[in-house]
Amino acid sequence: MNLWADYDNQQALTGTVGHKQARRPTEKIILSSLRQWLLQDYASVYCRSLAAMRIYRRCFWIDAWGAIDTRPNSLEMSQSQEVGTGKGRQKNTAQTMPPVPPVLQPVVSLSQALAQGSKPIALNGIVLEAGSSRRKEGRASQNGNDSVEVEASTVLLKDGQKDGLTLPKESGIVRASWLEIAPRLLNFLEQSPAIFLLNPFGHTLFSYENLAPLYQRKTAPTELALLIPHQQAGLHVIRAARSPAGAATLTALLRTDRWKALLPKGEETAPDLAGVIELLRSSMQQHFLWVQPIALPLLAGAAVVETAPYTLLFATRSKDSLVSMNDAVCLYHRHLTEQSLRGVLGEEWFATQQQERFVEELQLLRQRTLHLGKTQRVRRWPDLRQQLLVEHFGRFTLHDYDEVIGELLIKGYVRCEWGRGRRHAEDEERRVPGNEDTLLFAVS
Repeated sequence: MNLWADYDNQQALTGTVGHKQARRPTEKIILSSLRQWLLQDYASVYCRSLAAMRIYRRCFWIDAWGAIDTRPNSLEMSQSQEVGTGKGRQKNTAQTMPPVPPVLQPVVSLSQALAQGSKPIALNGIVLEAGSSRRKEGRASQNGNDSVEVEASTVLLKDGQKDGLTLPKESGIVRASWLEIAPRLLNFLEQSPAIFLLNPFGHTLFSYENLAPLYQRKTAPTELALLIPHQQAGLHVIRAARSPAGAATLTALLRTDRWKALLPKGEETAPDLAGVIELLRSSMQQHFLWVQPIALPLLAGAAVVETAPYTLLFATRSKDSLVSMNDAVCLYHRHLTEQSLRGVLGEEWFATQQQERFVEELQLLRQRTLHLGKTQRVRRWPDLRQQLLVEHFGRFTLHDYDEVIGELLIKGYVRCEWGRGRRHAEDEERRVPGNEDTLLFAVS
């Protein structure tokens, strides 16, 4: 599937393509890079915040985006075969530790790193081979039962009863889709924290009932990363307009029929996907504290950054999770900008311009912080910082916000009455106000 089709057509119509473009990454490459980014920059930080609570012993990574490579790594297969040629204990070890498929290797590596921390926590990855849609249901019906094949070491469901389904004890690939396995998978997770990577506009359009169990999972930390491929979503909207059943499903998913006003006016135009995504975001907002749409820029060539034909819709009820994703998005954009300028003519000049723009943005952030503090009379920095973070999501890291309040304190624009036990702390100028401290903004 050419997910860049709409973009290419627009370029051709406007005549802006005057030279040979760099080959764009495939869907599999894009999803692989997104998984790696989420694991390294988001999941690693969020899991450590869970571990700091000392309540949770493990977190689940449920990957139903699809487009995965389930083949074992060739190097690990050769190593496993070499160990298996030994005697006794070495051979048994090889038999109980099968090669890890490429899609699970980053999860296993991160889990090992998290387990070695001062406050350990396990990260268990469950990858659904069929992604989010019902691609494999024909095979299950041919078997005459409701079983699902599993490729991993397995355990029974929590009640110990056999119902034809086993799930990975730690990490593994399940040969099923989210629509096939969701009820029993959620039952298996119990109250453990979980990060869900789903595609509601995949091969089969989700209904409201497919997401409702996640909306209702309010007593367990639940993070949603809904990937929306623009081309597939547009096709679903057009098909829904031509089918009463499809229209009912889309209306139920979005909790409104206002999507009909976003339909294309002609055959050559696509639906207003930004409007459709906003309707989905609004429908999710009543179940989560924060729902953030995230654009996904990609490096297309030297000094060329293009927005991928995807939107990531992130939903959470956790402040720690929101901060972790905010920092991940911010750092992703900064690293991408640096990478795009690497090796180009005048690299130092572009870097200087970028730094000057960042200094100007920080100055605007300081002014905004003072304005909100004075007009709303905010007394706690964590509350004001949270408001600023949501307003400027993905533009500044948590460290940037703390640097801003620190500078305002040093310059006397804000005064802080430190709580008991913090009044005589060292390096007073660099302390970050907490919930027990009171901010007093100077009124001009």
